[in-house]
Amino acid sequence: MRTNRSLVSWFGLVLLGLISGSLLPTDAAAQRSAPQEPVAPPEGWIDGAIEWRSVGPANMSGRITSIAVYEADPTIWWAATASGGLLKTTNDGRTFEHQFDREATVSIGDVQVFQGNPDIVWVGTGEANPRNSASWGNGVYRSTDGGKSWTHCGLDKTFQTGRIALHPTDPLIAYVGSLGRLWGPNEDRGLYKTTDGGQTWTKILYVDDKTGIIDVQMSPADPQTLIVATYERQRDGFDGNDPAKKNGPGSALWKTTDGGATFRKLTNGLPTVNLGRIGLSWYRQDPNYVYAIVETEKTGAEPENAPWFGVRGEDADVGARIVEVTADGPAAKAELKVDDIVVQIDGQTVASYQDLLAKVRRFEAGQTVKLQVARQRELLDLEVTFTQRPQTPQRGGNNPDRETQAGARSPFDGGLGGQLPNYEDQQGSAGQEFGGVFQSADGGETWTRINSVNPRPMYYSQIRVDPSDLNFVYVLGTELYKSKNGGHDFTDDGHGGDVHVDHHALWIDPRDGRHMILGNDGGLYVTRDRMAQWDHLNHVAIGQFYHVGLSANRNYRIVGGLQDNGSWGGPSRVANGPGPVNTDWYRVGGGDGFVCLVDPEDPDQIYFESQNGAMGRINLRTGERGFIRPRAPQGTSYRFNWKTPFLLSPHNPRIHDSAGNYVFRSVARGDSLRAISPEITRTEQGSGSAIAESPQSEGIVYVGTTDGWVWVTVDQGKTWVNVFEDPSALVPPADQRGPGGPGGRGGFGGGPGGGG
Repeated sequence: MRTNRSLVSWFGLVLLGLISGSLLPTDAAAQRSAPQEPVAPPEGWIDGAIEWRSVGPANMSGRITSIAVYEADPTIWWAATASGGLLKTTNDGRTFEHQFDREATVSIGDVQVFQGNPDIVWVGTGEANPRNSASWGNGVYRSTDGGKSWTHCGLDKTFQTGRIALHPTDPLIAYVGSLGRLWGPNEDRGLYKTTDGGQTWTKILYVDDKTGIIDVQMSPADPQTLIVATYERQRDGFDGNDPAKKNGPGSALWKTTDGGATFRKLTNGLPTVNLGRIGLSWYRQDPNYVYAIVETEKTGAEPENAPWFGVRGEDADVGARIVEVTADGPAAKAELKVDDIVVQIDGQTVASYQDLLAKVRRFEAGQTVKLQVARQRELLDLEVTFTQRPQTPQRGGNNPDRETQAGARSPFDGGLGGQLPNYEDQQGSAGQEFGGVFQSADGGETWTRINSVNPRPMYYSQIRVDPSDLNFVYVLGTELYKSKNGGHDFTDDGHGGDVHVDHHALWIDPRDGRHMILGNDGGLYVTRDRMAQWDHLNHVAIGQFYHVGLSANRNYRIVGGLQDNGSWGGPSRVANGPGPVNTDWYRVGGGDGFVCLVDPEDPDQIYFESQNGAMGRINLRTGERGFIRPRAPQGTSYRFNWKTPFLLSPHNPRIHDSAGNYVFRSVARGDSLRAISPEITRTEQGSGSAIAESPQSEGIVYVGTTDGWVWVTVDQGKTWVNVFEDPSALVPPADQRGPGGPGGRGGFGGGPGGGG
């Protein structure tokens, strides 16, 4: 490894500052000498002064957003990532080359390769998924040498790219669907077309400054014909799971048959309420068939006139046995009793309890139907009049195989804004308003809803039909849904526990539908037996680290939290030539990982967290684990950010500070965590977003919130000042300040062990 004297001096001074200022026990730190003036690193130190080496890990990989395969030779393909650039393989995934590391962004929304020449590759930057870990880009790039070099083709202010569509025979014609800003209005949204390889662009479809383009699909039979999905969405500043707006009047389907000169809005058979995200897939063998997965403002809900029966039951040998009858409910008024077996409803045989519920849901509140019931070996004829579900809050769930209780969630709610599969005939006569999978048999002119499935639409909304077999349709979600009958029935068994969840990209070989490449939050997978077995290509280090921490010893340990892949630790170096490999890394926490810190006095003591304030610690030497979260007193509620800020005091690492809507402190490594501040947020949605203690002056702590307030204490949390109300509080008295100022070098959001 080449060295640079000025760089070595700089690192040495930083290390000296760490040792003298924050890595020694409190009594030693109190005796430290006067700190040195901070020294800037030498100019160009990132690119020229040192050689970087990857230490991994590749165990868990990271979020894939798009896959592009050169179909004439499917061993050549590209995978785009949410925040790790672009990968290319020329040997079907055995090795990969990172191709987008020197551009202005590494967040990619879509990648496409021109099928007439694999040297021509297009990249649209900025991830399309509107979640709280999304990054933005700076337009479109084009390569004419297979990705070795790139030309920036403009569209700088489009921020996020939904989809790119390429002309099949003319390498100069491309369409780019631009989503625009995720956090506010943006006039650069819309569908753009170039006919000169990206030198100039024409905006050919524009709705308004709130609505962008999420999908663009070109007819396999006619490159002049495209169907385009527009999407109105916006995030707020509070870092929640869903966007603040995920549907609106701007979301729709549009069709052109003249290469974008004119567009028509498609409505026939589609929902009439506000739409959200839409995904498209065109069947290659017969372009009359098009599939769409459609989110609406009603997705996952129950119809307003849904019937309520007022029972719970179970399967009988024949029919449905009643195990509970709600007092004063429709069933009770019909004199249905516990242990009755319903064998017919409205003249139709009941095969099971689930079948009973399915048949009940085909009616509406207010309708009266006949029941045939077996009671003590006698058949009775009863009549029940369904009512609307009472709104009194009671215990209930979202299992569609039992009737939900009063006040419960919709039985069709798939969680996280999604909708469960195979209930399209149980959401009433206007079931299409709830969205799901739609099929067109006339090139998109008219549509029919064929399934209710739509998992977490804002994050997925990806549907694929096998290019060579209309029977096989796939919907990507937390699970991988597959249909063998053209989308009329779906199962969620596209993979087992050995495959990561959260799927975003799927390529299906047009010559062999058994061969697929899958991209999800855990990286890349390949199957050659139609999803029976998957091979994880876990040899590319594209994990999405939110934060990295280091231990204080010479052969330091690296720990960090990753998006949807927990928290991991590993060595900075090992006693072999190649360096750390996957097996050198170990998991220390689950969920989504964020801040990770190492006790500077004990390199085996690691602190970690997952989403929404679920903090913890683990000692690698002893195996001791602890859960770190404050318990709110009666009448008080605590809330935390998706990525909760916490620190270990640089003056005493036993002190653990964190921030939600209060600042919390433990003086015993996270035990007995308690609030030490007033409520620090400006709104009921806000939470702590950053916290720092001065490494120079013990007790000076700053904390910031997602809704824009900053507070400071200079006396260990006894008193707090909102610096927006008293700006003078930003500067403590001179005798409490070190030369680095409050917050100082290295203190922000991390503490000892380093912020990442």
